Amino acid sequence: MEMLTLIIAMSAIMWYLVDRFKPLWSELSFGKYITIAVSALFAFGLTFAFGLDLVFACGLFAEMTVAGQILTGLVLMSGSSAVAEIIERIKSTNTQG
Repeated sequence: MEMLTLIIAMSAIMWYLVDRFKPLWSELSFGKYITIAVSALFAFGLTFAFGLDLVFACGLFAEMTVAGQILTGLVLMSGSSAVAEIIERIKSTNTQG
């Protein structure tokens, strides 16, 4: 459960920082690509620095995997609301089944 909380917290912090710096490049014609690149670097940096694995955190595997960490990085890139929604759905599925 602690890792799920950490994933949500890291996602919220990451997107807060990205949104704070986004005005620096948002006016550029390729600004959305800069946002994608910054979020990718930030998401994968956080994922591997903190050892985040959404698949492991949900109890689907007994140990962390690189594939789980890559998936976590991609989920973090999608935004904090997406992370919260995915984790909420997984929690509700685990309590029902």
